[in-house]
Amino acid sequence: MSETVHERATSFVLSTEEHNRYAVDNNLVQISRVNMSRYSRLTAHLQSSKAPRITLSFAELDSIVEGGLPNSAKQYGAWWANKASSQPHARFWLDAGRRASPDFKAKHTVFTLDDSVDAGELAAAVVGESTPEALTEYVESSLSLERDLEDQILNHLEVLEPGLTLVSRQESSDVGRVDLLARDSDGRMVIIELKAGEAKDSSIGQIARYMGWYAKQDGKLPRAILVASGFPEPVRYAATAIPGLKRMTYRVQFAVEEATI
Repeated sequence: MSETVHERATSFVLSTEEHNRYAVDNNLVQISRVNMSRYSRLTAHLQSSKAPRITLSFAELDSIVEGGLPNSAKQYGAWWANKASSQPHARFWLDAGRRASPDFKAKHTVFTLDDSVDAGELAAAVVGESTPEALTEYVESSLSLERDLEDQILNHLEVLEPGLTLVSRQESSDVGRVDLLARDSDGRMVIIELKAGEAKDSSIGQIARYMGWYAKQDGKLPRAILVASGFPEPVRYAATAIPGLKRMTYRVQFAVEEATI
């Protein structure tokens, strides 16, 4: 009989050498920013037109946004992610009923009404329009967050589930490398997989592969915990088909302190 898929809030702090602090919690990724009001004129500008698509060059956006766009907006598709939970500035076009799709070659962004947005176009913006250098930097930053997340969970396994005991980290198997391997209070093997960002269909397939391999080795189906910033509805449905899988989400809050010698 399938076990219920659970979600549980967690909260702890991640520290880095740069003195950036990440507070990890449940349900979404949220990077807190001081004074987001400089984007408010963008909302008003987008609301002033009923056109299905509004194209604004980066130069035009520099004049609309107080202080101009940050350099990251002109390099990384991820900056334009249409999720206020992960990119707080996104709410200023989402509040206008628009979704953003940048074109880095043409140096502009298309703001499309929600009912006519092309999902494929938005997905291509993250990868297809990024330079190899920019994409590499973005991927490296995601891996860095995943490593920080792994470090903190490693030291606070109880936030995932009381009674968990670490067995190994980055455990190699014939079907891939498991982020964390643990045992629960009943001695049952628990596979812990971490994702920097939302879980995808491939994440569920990866978990199923690990569970199948360890079941064959131990003669007993292990449990699994998948930690990600969020779980889209199709992924949640897929997760319910895997007995013993618990899904958990985290939130990241970002603060900067002056580094001292």
